[in-house]
Amino acid sequence: MNAKWLIFIFLSVVMLAAVKTALFYHSHYVDTRNQLRQQQEQVNTLQQRLNAAAAMDKKYVSQLQQARENAGQLEHDVAAGQRRLQLAASCHSASTARAVGVADAAGPRLTDAAQRYYFTLRERIATARIQIAGLQDYIRQQCQP
Repeated sequence: MNAKWLIFIFLSVVMLAAVKTALFYHSHYVDTRNQLRQQQEQVNTLQQRLNAAAAMDKKYVSQLQQARENAGQLEHDVAAGQRRLQLAASCHSASTARAVGVADAAGPRLTDAAQRYYFTLRERIATARIQIAGLQDYIRQQCQP
């Protein structure tokens, strides 16, 4: 009878060790699974933010391209005479002694260099506005705590 009790006690100890080992590995499995879920949620959140940033980037890049095209088209139209620049300008004659009632042959206009700078500045102002709007939008959408 002592041998049966010894075998029973031995098997009980082995079973207890097996159960304890199984519980140990099961708790590690649960912890690892929870960590994996959290990391997957973080990856999904980051992927959504990256997609939103890519969409925002695409939007503002297309706006920049459109602004450049508009500036180029305006410059072309002015050069072709299809559109005119409207400026607040006045003519100053070189001599003050001229006949009354004699009009100058040409109206006030920009010099060629000033006209080129005008179009460059228009394009740069449009570019800066779009870049600032894009940065503000990025800050509002992507830099949230």
